[in-house]
Amino acid sequence: MQCIFYRQETMKKKIRGSIARWVAANCLMLKILSPAGAQELLPPLDGTMLLSGNFGELRATHFHSGVDMKTGGVEGLPVRCVQDGIVSRVCVSPTGYGNALYIDHSDGTTTVYAHLQRFEPRVATRVREKQYTRESFRVDEPMLAENIRFRRGDTIGYSGNTGSSGGPHLHFEVRTTSTEHTLNPLRFYSIRDTRAPIPKHLYLYAVQDNGSVQRLRSCALKNTGTGRYSAGRHTVPAGKIGIGAFIIDHMNDSWNKLGVYRLTLTVGQDTLYHLSADSCAFHQACFINEVKDFECYKKRETVYRCFGHWQHEVLGVRMRNGGCIPLSQDSTVHALLTLADINGNRSTVALELRGAAPAPDTLPDGEILRYDLPHQLTHGPWSLRLPAGSLISSVRKTLASEPDTATGSEILMLARKDIPLLKKGTLVLRGRFSPRSVICEVTPEGERLPVATRHTSDSLCASIGYLNRYTVAEDTLAPTIDYLGKGPGRTLRFRIKDDCSGIASYRGEVNGQWCLFSYDPRTDLLQCLLSEPAFRRSARNEVRIIVEDKVNNQTEITKHITL
Repeated sequence: MQCIFYRQETMKKKIRGSIARWVAANCLMLKILSPAGAQELLPPLDGTMLLSGNFGELRATHFHSGVDMKTGGVEGLPVRCVQDGIVSRVCVSPTGYGNALYIDHSDGTTTVYAHLQRFEPRVATRVREKQYTRESFRVDEPMLAENIRFRRGDTIGYSGNTGSSGGPHLHFEVRTTSTEHTLNPLRFYSIRDTRAPIPKHLYLYAVQDNGSVQRLRSCALKNTGTGRYSAGRHTVPAGKIGIGAFIIDHMNDSWNKLGVYRLTLTVGQDTLYHLSADSCAFHQACFINEVKDFECYKKRETVYRCFGHWQHEVLGVRMRNGGCIPLSQDSTVHALLTLADINGNRSTVALELRGAAPAPDTLPDGEILRYDLPHQLTHGPWSLRLPAGSLISSVRKTLASEPDTATGSEILMLARKDIPLLKKGTLVLRGRFSPRSVICEVTPEGERLPVATRHTSDSLCASIGYLNRYTVAEDTLAPTIDYLGKGPGRTLRFRIKDDCSGIASYRGEVNGQWCLFSYDPRTDLLQCLLSEPAFRRSARNEVRIIVEDKVNNQTEITKHITL
């Protein structure tokens, strides 16, 4: 009996603890997302804050999780701690955020500073120790135990262009520490902005009951007054109509194209769709291709789709009727699209739709892959498994193959054009293959892009993010290593490349000891400082570089350097 009582009390404590944590997290979120409750942070860079990217904007594979601050095209600007905190994590990577620092604060938030050129000396020393201990350039380590603290205004590092950066800038984030959900940093800053978002044009879509989507037409816009636009009158097939809006936004003193903060679609008094870019979770990145029109994005048009099956998962989206406008035959509907930035500058687009005869279903049930069902497809030695919820919308079932003249294999066609998946599918090719075989995605230009491939005794397996064309190729070419000699800043430089499966790992040794080499895949540059401890002054040094690709082809060179 006592045991039962103890278990009951323990369970009560756990429940109370869970409730308390939930209340605390939500109170923090409410405080942060309320303009009145948001604490103004110190800007991480000196001078006027100018943005080249804002929170939540639509990127190729994700929603932008912070803001990109301009540095005038230069590196090495001091980056300041925005409020008192302790370093909780440090990352060094040739891709992604490059050199990144994470600082926890007492209010339950974490700030992130990415693409740094270098860290503050205390952090840099600890990072270097970890790199040499693990014999790895890459570092992704918790740092709370190091007890490195910064005060508001302290320099934590210097701005740079590391990782997957397209030019010198500072990527800055604010997150909730407990959940790592990213918050809109502009909730913590006052940036002068008097320019409203600009709608460029609209797209109309027919959404069938079976979940398929067909683009109907593009609607040109007419400026009818300050911040007011008209898309005119359009007769479309009766049924469910979706709206897509090509939108750009500019801030004062900057011509960079930014994403929209708030987007609302109303018909009369009914709100059918509402997006508010206040917060986002990293696991929601997969929904990016439902919010944006993928085909338009490839043409450099940022089109927000104000409808969908899965959008309730992201960016505070709320939908009725899947965001679609219900339109019956011979009826007329007046819709209003409202766009706003975080400073409250607004634009509106008015649209009138008239229903014609319903369009015939272009995809009979027997010929489609439904968006809401799992699928197992087989074609010859190929098979594909798609989990439920992997498709943005229902699509035509396409399974065919053709000879691959480049590899002597065959090309499997999963779709007539590349279709992004919300959840990755599993592609399997049955048969016996050499260890150098790799599954490749075939681009419209005929380029073969290797996909991470797993070998079993009787098959090749790969996780794919697109329905497209696939083939199998054999990578028999080892990586190349070119010696470039001594470079600026007393560096020793090599260029490493792999033309098929890609570089998996590298190792640099000086006089038989592991040596810290940094790698930049954007330039294929591998380099180290001649001041590294393994080098001997006024002596002949043996430098050994080993590079391996993703199917274990390996190249090694040795050079002798005299300092």
